[in-house]
Parts: sequence; structure tokens; C-alpha cells
Amino acid sequence: MSNDVNFEAYLFISPQKMIISINDSINFKTIYQNEVLIDVELREFNYEKVDSFLDKNIFLIEKTLKKFVKKIDLIIDSNVFFSVLISLKNKNYDEVITQKTLDYLLKEAKSQCQETIHGKKIIHMIIDNYLMNNKDFKFLTLDDKCNSFSIDLRFICLSEHIIKNFEKILNKYQISLGKIVNAEYIKKYFENYTIDTFNMANRIINGCNKNEVRIVTKKYKIKGIFERFFDLFS
Repeated sequence: MSNDVNFEAYLFISPQKMIISINDSINFKTIYQNEVLIDVELREFNYEKVDSFLDKNIFLIEKTLKKFVKKIDLIIDSNVFFSVLISLKNKNYDEVITQKTLDYLLKEAKSQCQETIHGKKIIHMIIDNYLMNNKDFKFLTLDDKCNSFSIDLRFICLSEHIIKNFEKILNKYQISLGKIVNAEYIKKYFENYTIDTFNMANRIINGCNKNEVRIVTKKYKIKGIFERFFDLFS
């Protein structure tokens, strides 16, 4: 089963509804989309309903595409996420902020976060602010001279139990779980734009927020020499 269609698959889940969307990888036009409303708003996910929803759609999608769905990115619009805020200051007081300086602080912050979130996984790691010479900056230019430097980071985390439940459901259809995206975060980031949730998720996954640190599994990481310094090994 194969054709020339390259696509991205997304599953949106909230307490009110579920949407599965297949979008062309090049122009992001919708190839297939189906939505189901949930009669009773739930505090926790009804995994049986998720399974049933996928069961009704995966075959139709693969028949339409004449291609297997191998990976689905998950967008969750729910209060199941929680945030951890960490601020770290450069202790070396170098005259110039280098990539090495920033990498050290990012890895140290990630390590501190992981020590406090047992049974949880970091979904988004975002730099909210840079403080240089007691002045706030939203973005950073490396190699700037600086007497004092610190960063404020926000970690958006999710229970590993929830992640494993979604992985288990998708495995029934020989589909792997791709990226997980916090819907509240992407809606706030794109609040001045008129684009749909799936386009938002696609742009975030592909690194449009230059202050989001992408955590990459080491064994799958294949990068060129000019990779962005905001990629960290997990």
C-alpha cells in the first residue's frame, strides 16, 4: 500500500471532542478530517472512546491515502498538564555569553526539573526570559558581552501514565505516538494569528518558537554541523 502522498497525522483530544486530521506535508491542505463530540465532559480521558474513534477512522484514512499511517502527533487540550518554573544564573560571570554557557544552563535546568517530576515527562521546555546586565530580553544573541546573565524557563509536563495509555491504543493499529503538544500553549503563542490548531501544532513541532528547547532522543538524532543550539539530548 503506497502512493506519492506525503502527509502529517494529528489527533486532537479535549474533554468536549476528538478530531483526527490528515494534512498534506507540503501545502498543509486537509486531506481527511473527522470530528466527534463527547456527550459528557470528563475530567479524565475515556480511552475506550479514543480507541473506538480511531477504529472507525484509521481504515478509512488508509483507504483514502492508499498508504499506512505510521505516526500520529497528539494535541491535548486539557488541564492534565502542569508547569515547572526554573530560573538559573550563570555562575562563571564570563564577559561573553557563548553557546557553551547557554547549553550548560539549559542542561542544568532540565536536570533539576527531572529530579522533581517523578512519573512525569517534559513535553515542552520554553525559555520565557533572558536577563542580561539586569535587563530583560525575549531573544538572545550569542557572543554578546555581559557581566551578569540568567534565564527563566518553563517546563510543561505530562504524566507518563497518560502517555503510555495513548501509546498502547495506537500500537493496536501499528501506529507510533509522535510529538505531544499542549493546546493551551500553542493557542497562546499564536493568539494574534488566524490559523487552525493543526497548523499551529505543525509549526511548533517544526521549531517556529525559537525559544523552545527541543529535547531529542540521542539514538535518533541526525543533525548537520549548523544545528540550532536549542536541541538537547534526552
